[in-house]
Amino acid sequence: MKYGVLGTGVVAQIIATKLIELGHEVMMGSRTANNENAVQWAEKHGERAKCGNFAEAAAFGERVFNLVKGIHSLEALKAAGAENLKGKILIDQTNPYIYKNGHISLDSKFTGDTCLGEENQKLLPDTKVVKTLNYIGANMMTSQEGLKEPVTGFYCGNDAEAKEVVKGILQDFGWKDTFDLGDISMSRYTEMFGSFWVPLYNQLGSMEWGFKLVRNEK
Repeated sequence: MKYGVLGTGVVAQIIATKLIELGHEVMMGSRTANNENAVQWAEKHGERAKCGNFAEAAAFGERVFNLVKGIHSLEALKAAGAENLKGKILIDQTNPYIYKNGHISLDSKFTGDTCLGEENQKLLPDTKVVKTLNYIGANMMTSQEGLKEPVTGFYCGNDAEAKEVVKGILQDFGWKDTFDLGDISMSRYTEMFGSFWVPLYNQLGSMEWGFKLVRNEK
């Protein structure tokens, strides 16, 4: 399978590297085709690892991960091109974080009666956007080794088949427990959940934890 990865930061490199380890081809995309992080990553990971700009990565991938900073998501998706993403699954891990007076919050443009996941879907009506993995530390996204018990992988989107595909990706990433939250509007809650993760991380001083949905067995 060919994957496009939009973004070159820590999360993008973790996800892209895991995809390579799983045997896929990956193109990491950024604003410019010669982004230093992307070039170094591609050189390190062999012939199945490539780099390009957003549009090239979107066109390359049969599936695409949106891993840019949330406040730049719409801009990056416009650069990627609706035609390059048409009919494809977009795995969206973005949160519209802003920092003010030492506190994290969600950009007010993406709160109330909308959220970033919904706006990404509105921008790309012919793309199957599925929100997931925006509520956990980067190093736990593709490995939960060392945890006492599995944490829960939440996901949401409008297309049922696309969500099943993303569920399978989560399982490939080592998630033993997954939960379908519903349509893309449920991103409103995972984005808030993501912002709740930050102060807990600050208190714990570690990313090696996660949220678990505990069900009544009756």
